[in-house]
Amino acid sequence: MLMTAPASVLNSVIEQTEKLKSEILSSAHEPKVGCQIYYISPDGSDTDDGHSPDSAWKTLAALAEHKIEPGSEVLFERGGVWRGSFTASAGVTYSAYGDGDKPRIYGSPFDGAKVGEWVEVAPTIYRYSEKFCDDCGCIVMDGGAAHGLKLVVNYENEIAVDNITKAPFNGYIDLTTDLQFWHDLGEAAINDPDGGYIYLCSKEGHPAERFNEIEFLPRKNVIQIGGEGVTIDNLTIMYGGAHGIGSGTTKDLVVTNCVLGWIGGSLQYYRNGRPVRYGNGIEIYGGCDNYVIDHCYVYQIYDAGITHQLSSGGDGDCTMNHVRYTNNLIEYCTYSIEYFLGKPDRESAVRWMSDIDMRNNILRLTGYGWGDQRPDKTTAAHFKGWDHYNRLIGSFTIEDNIVECSRYMMIHCGTGDNSWNPTLCGNTFIQYADGQFGRYGEYPTEMLMYDEETLSNEEFDGNEFYSI
Repeated sequence: MLMTAPASVLNSVIEQTEKLKSEILSSAHEPKVGCQIYYISPDGSDTDDGHSPDSAWKTLAALAEHKIEPGSEVLFERGGVWRGSFTASAGVTYSAYGDGDKPRIYGSPFDGAKVGEWVEVAPTIYRYSEKFCDDCGCIVMDGGAAHGLKLVVNYENEIAVDNITKAPFNGYIDLTTDLQFWHDLGEAAINDPDGGYIYLCSKEGHPAERFNEIEFLPRKNVIQIGGEGVTIDNLTIMYGGAHGIGSGTTKDLVVTNCVLGWIGGSLQYYRNGRPVRYGNGIEIYGGCDNYVIDHCYVYQIYDAGITHQLSSGGDGDCTMNHVRYTNNLIEYCTYSIEYFLGKPDRESAVRWMSDIDMRNNILRLTGYGWGDQRPDKTTAAHFKGWDHYNRLIGSFTIEDNIVECSRYMMIHCGTGDNSWNPTLCGNTFIQYADGQFGRYGEYPTEMLMYDEETLSNEEFDGNEFYSI
């Protein structure tokens, strides 16, 4: 039954959102008893042994220079900021110690308001002095108060305006909109060891005088998972142009009490001459077993907040088992939760999902983040399985979530067989009147509107539906 949302329901969502956010931001970490702990502090030194707060390491480089044994913990001092990226070693927990805000790991190598120079090369167009070797996915000002609009150029030296239209590209003079930017990597486009300059249109004056902080999103994962049994806890992970936390096939990846924001936008590759861009908050691409994301706040992600996925094709086996997405707050992403498992070319290949549980999450305002500058705008959804094979041999439950408003779809859950559909139960959906509910069932799916006719279908029983 579709009901108009009373003020009490909307107020309850706001209260629950703020309560969950507060729980995540104020969470603590208790180190395991008896394990080896390594400390990293802005006041440390990489020449020390890292075994105590008084002999802490200083930089992320120390993690690559020392072998961290499985079962160890690496703790960053709260309140600190580290720039760059690192690979998480198998069996190691990465978390926080001390008091204050969660430690911040920034993929951005510079604060462009404090480092380097912005030189005006044409009226209202500025070039940043520091070169970047990897494509810049976005520029974020003052913690997200403003952000850049990426001008993407394809291999034919034309501006990729949308999925149909192209326009000749004439260089930085084509930057005509305030905060539009272009990263000049020449024909390399994606990365170049010699680097390339970033040009920014700023119609309200010099960028470093206009903004207190300017962060860049280079084409890298902020944290790359380097083996099985990794735990990431109580870290703030931001400003990466690829993924916040990225992994291939792995087991026992646990991410808890983390904040991830402003991730993605860098060029991944070109398909038929058109650009495809990166950007997931937390991703496993490939198989997984015991993949847990709990009590994380994920926001402003170019693509998916959290995801497990593998595309169609190939002949390799892939199983996705025991996936838990629970108690997370995800907002202003293109896809809040994305999942898909493509059909293999080899019929005998083993590919299936099992024991998938997406529960007690609050998902808000998908399609309203900065990722809406993408060309394929209308694909946004809170639960995004696409029209993929998505073979299921066990349970797949989407239960007790608050799912609030989408610019486009609330769900897109397509499968190769109706018996593989996820079960929706106990969820509260709130969508704009006359908006889309989305797609559900065996592919090719059809668009379902958010109306009484759709929501009275038997497969949606046990959920509450409100319109605003």
